[in-house]
Amino acid sequence: MLKDYQSLPIPEGSINARKGDEIEMPRWQAEILSQDGIGQIKEEGIDINFINTYHFREKRNNAPNQLIGLSQDFYFKISNFIKSLDDAIAKSPSHMLINDREVAEKNFVELFEIRLTKLLRLSQTNGDELKDRMTPEELLLYTTIKEVISSWRKYMQSLIKGGEL
Repeated sequence: MLKDYQSLPIPEGSINARKGDEIEMPRWQAEILSQDGIGQIKEEGIDINFINTYHFREKRNNAPNQLIGLSQDFYFKISNFIKSLDDAIAKSPSHMLINDREVAEKNFVELFEIRLTKLLRLSQTNGDELKDRMTPEELLLYTTIKEVISSWRKYMQSLIKGGEL
């Protein structure tokens, strides 16, 4: 916190925040406080190794019904990191930066494709116990696909029972 803030709402309720306090809160809320000059977002170090680590862990964990846990703002952080590489390349192109950008994109795409495949499999079964390992974007996708599959199954069952097309 850059300033004191009385009755700051957070997911667990509200708190009186003092200048210098570090508070965990949803990204959108931190963005507002940052824009208003009340708080500053503390980013964990995002670099090419960060992406590579998650890529490797998800790829190694090839069980179709398992997901590694990701932070709620994982995709946002990766997007910002890739944008920062693009900015750095625009200012001062180098082979190292260009290579990092290519590897980051390749591993990011491969990571979300692996997770997409797992989410599709989980949506066909009951993957609800893994919801806490999904990002908000993944949870929305999972829930939507699961609802579509459930509707399809109900429709097919109605056909079996003499329903009409």
